[in-house]
Amino acid sequence: MQIKIEKIVYPGKSLSQTGGKIIFTDEGLPGELVEVEPVREKSNFIEAKTVDILSFSDKRIKPRCAHYKICSPYQYIDYDTQIKIKRTQLKEDFFAHQLKIELPDIIFRPSPKIWNYRNKISLNIIWENKTPHLAYNLPDSRTKFEKIEQCFLVSGNINLLLKRLLQAIKDSGPDFINKVTVKESSHNKSLLLTLYGAEPKELKDFSDSFTELTAQSPLAGAIYICKKKNQRLVLSGNYFIEEYVGKTRFLIGAESFFQTNIGMLDILMEDLIKSIALNKTTTVADLYCGVGTFGILLAKRVSEVIAVESSKENIHFLKKNLELNNITNFHIGKGDCGKLINSVLKSSPGILIIDPPRKGLDKNICRHILMKPPRAIAYISCNPATLTRDLKTLLSEYKLKNIFAYDFFPQTPHMETLVILEKK
Repeated sequence: MQIKIEKIVYPGKSLSQTGGKIIFTDEGLPGELVEVEPVREKSNFIEAKTVDILSFSDKRIKPRCAHYKICSPYQYIDYDTQIKIKRTQLKEDFFAHQLKIELPDIIFRPSPKIWNYRNKISLNIIWENKTPHLAYNLPDSRTKFEKIEQCFLVSGNINLLLKRLLQAIKDSGPDFINKVTVKESSHNKSLLLTLYGAEPKELKDFSDSFTELTAQSPLAGAIYICKKKNQRLVLSGNYFIEEYVGKTRFLIGAESFFQTNIGMLDILMEDLIKSIALNKTTTVADLYCGVGTFGILLAKRVSEVIAVESSKENIHFLKKNLELNNITNFHIGKGDCGKLINSVLKSSPGILIIDPPRKGLDKNICRHILMKPPRAIAYISCNPATLTRDLKTLLSEYKLKNIFAYDFFPQTPHMETLVILEKK
């Protein structure tokens, strides 16, 4: 089937309309004629995959990764066009369409780096003919994989460590290892290697390999995690990695959340600090605080920070980060934000910082915010759909002051958004 692409819609599908039906396919720039194969047909649309490009847009470039459709499907689009697509999607498909109000200008911040910018990668390890391979899951499948050789979104250091790791696994034969995560410090380029798998009965024989890996790569530490048995073993070095945001030092664990593009985090923090009035009488509440990123970066500018976090590992490193940076005006609420929001708001914070997971806020949190609204909210989101859904509720008491968008994830459809809300 031949179709002409009209536009690219979130999250990265190319759209065409033919014979009264909408067709979504996995690749194609506006104006291009492409050949597609239908994959799934619904009553009002068809899902397809592109098998050939019949006419080429001048915005098309050659992808670097052979597996780009799985992890970074915008690699075939020049970077300026990627930004224009994301800006249009955010403004038209989400804010204007969902909120139907007059909007402030969306300030879109491109990434300082568009390749080798990620400080983390997670991959499966699969076996074929007694040989281990790195692989991504195919979309919508837990059992089908695509092998990869290297990824151009992470650094050469990470790719080289993964290559050496595969050789070490092949030589030692621990076929119970099924997943690997590597984190890299933008500060000193050291690496934290985390392996996952079954109960590590034979891991002792494999642990000798880390002496050689440490000699070859800047390995800060290596960890083995068996989820089923809730076991965690430090194989070599430390169980954390060190990172800096400006002059502020953070320790980050193997499974701690931290932003994957440090250059963009610096830019977001500058916008956040300029957009909200902070002084030594301000109390800041930081929901979903993780290892303390936003609260710690603001703590010395304000009277106190009240933070909420549920992950035990995040709380462990949050406490260490407070000590490292000599932060004493910081109070930690351990638990679910939905259960603790009422007690947090009783402290009458002037600023509320929200950085939730992709699912956004639950109704209980929104309800409590509206009952006792702080004077300003900084809502950081990686999902424009749940962000605009939550804004529909919050805008009954607030007005939109600023909308910033950040390309934390070049070559992908994803973006980060910072919305500043002021109480009416």
